[in-house]
Amino acid sequence: MSYIIDTNTDSSKIIHLNTADADTYLQSGVTTYCSFNLDTPIEIDEQHSALVSLNSAIIPYSMYNIRSGVNNEIAYRFINDNSPEIIPIPEGNYTITTLATTITGILNATSSLSGTYTMSFNRTTMKYTLSSSVTEIYLDFFISNKSIHIEMGYGPEDRSNAITSNGVISPNVCDVNGSIHSLFIRTNLTSKSSIDSQTKSFSTILGKIPIDNNFGSVLFFNPRDNTQKILLDTHLINIITIRITDEFNRIVNLNGLHMNLSILVDIVNKKDFVRKENRRIKEKYLQSVIDNQNKFIEKRGRPRKVGRPKKT
Repeated sequence: MSYIIDTNTDSSKIIHLNTADADTYLQSGVTTYCSFNLDTPIEIDEQHSALVSLNSAIIPYSMYNIRSGVNNEIAYRFINDNSPEIIPIPEGNYTITTLATTITGILNATSSLSGTYTMSFNRTTMKYTLSSSVTEIYLDFFISNKSIHIEMGYGPEDRSNAITSNGVISPNVCDVNGSIHSLFIRTNLTSKSSIDSQTKSFSTILGKIPIDNNFGSVLFFNPRDNTQKILLDTHLINIITIRITDEFNRIVNLNGLHMNLSILVDIVNKKDFVRKENRRIKEKYLQSVIDNQNKFIEKRGRPRKVGRPKKT
């Protein structure tokens, strides 16, 4: 459906939402998945359509880069019997240095391990080196779907060599923020105008906000010249559901804090809109013209050919 922006429409509407004012929180303990019931719904006439866009957003950078149930497990196996073991890491916001300190502290405090573990980070290669005074384990990230593999510089199914005193270097560059690089604003208003590479299909994404500040700051989103407008399928906006996720469609937890966002609704004319009643009138009129022409031809008979003399 194409559209034209015209002055013969209702004025644009802007909806300011604060998650602290949500009518319903749709996941316990999370402020980033909620719904709002509008006391004054926005109605769009049949001859018009609505375009929605993310006008602005203010989000506190309080989500953790190591999250429980997402990427907070160290997975390894014992060399002697190949038995697996998974140890959780407390969720929180870690730097490349504090993460290494936390991992070695957990390994050294684990009663089933007898070695002394150290972990260093090379700022030139951006890779970790994990060492142990006793050769007893090797890393196996395949056994956990919540492993810390990206942050440690491994793939999701990688297995390291045995951890020795010489150390094992991670094969990939370590990305301590590998589990969340952007925030995605998803709503119930959008379904057919945004495609993402994860699903390779239409999604409910209204906007994407890059994380370009440090932890503890505030993320500001205020697009200027490059605003994506999404055509709505509905003619009534009375309930708005908001869900904030990472790039893997996992809900982001602001850990008790709230966010603000503004949604712009532009009312536009449908370019090819024809009222149903006008269409019926037009079709009826055209049919009557055709019928009259047929009656006129039958009454006069076949038209004579040019140049043929008329019979007297």
